[in-house]
Amino acid sequence: MNNKGQIIITDILLYLILLLVIFSLVIYATETLNDNQVTKINNKQANQFLKDSLSTLTKTSGTPSNWEYSSSNNIQTIGLKSNKGQLLSYDKLIKLKTNPNLLDGYFPDSLDYSLTLYPRDNVNSKELIAGKNSFTNNKQVQSKSVLVLFDYEFNTLSFNKENSSESCPYKHDNQWVCKAININELSLSSGKYYIISDSNVEYIFSNTYSQNATGQTNKLCINNHFERLRKNTNQTIYLHIKADNNNTYLVYDTKNREKFLEEVIKPRTYVLNMKIANS
Repeated sequence: MNNKGQIIITDILLYLILLLVIFSLVIYATETLNDNQVTKINNKQANQFLKDSLSTLTKTSGTPSNWEYSSSNNIQTIGLKSNKGQLLSYDKLIKLKTNPNLLDGYFPDSLDYSLTLYPRDNVNSKELIAGKNSFTNNKQVQSKSVLVLFDYEFNTLSFNKENSSESCPYKHDNQWVCKAININELSLSSGKYYIISDSNVEYIFSNTYSQNATGQTNKLCINNHFERLRKNTNQTIYLHIKADNNNTYLVYDTKNREKFLEEVIKPRTYVLNMKIANS
């Protein structure tokens, strides 16, 4: 074979190698583009799933609406909204926290998730409600938070001058707000009564037998006072509060939630956060 023939063969081989390299680059670029497109679609879908899940939790009461008292088999959807208003139900939150698997069925097996709660003014008090503390894949974590307030199932009675219309056996002037309530053995054994206020207030508790208890407080459990003043099965107790311009309430707590009493006066804002990631 002469030199001219060798040159032609060499050129053909070079062209073939060059074509192979170009073809490989085209395939790689195409696959990379497709992967990126799929990732973007998955991220968009995951973000919508995250938004919808958090909306269902915070804007619906669940099915049935009293699912916190139902067995797991009877629960169709999980929602944390109170049946009494727009606040979230603390009872439902506790039910979910003690049974975190109730949410597992709402997430595909390919997704890890976490639902956490913390006070807005104290991010270090974060607690896990459901899901995982840590994810296998930390590169594509999506997160969304909402601000929430809780209903702690307190029964409250406000000592506001504007709603003071009841007659007072002591004939107090308008510096006082006076209310009458009925007390019995069951109510005293089933819960605790508190007087709470944003500042010290003067109080008088009296019965229909001219007996009374007096003092000053901004937070006081008053069951002992009621026990002493109760003379009948159903006893009427008069509560006299020198209200001035204070925010003062009678609070009845049947669930041992004394640590949240201050939130009757000044509700505390919490952050409910949900994170998801491909597992």
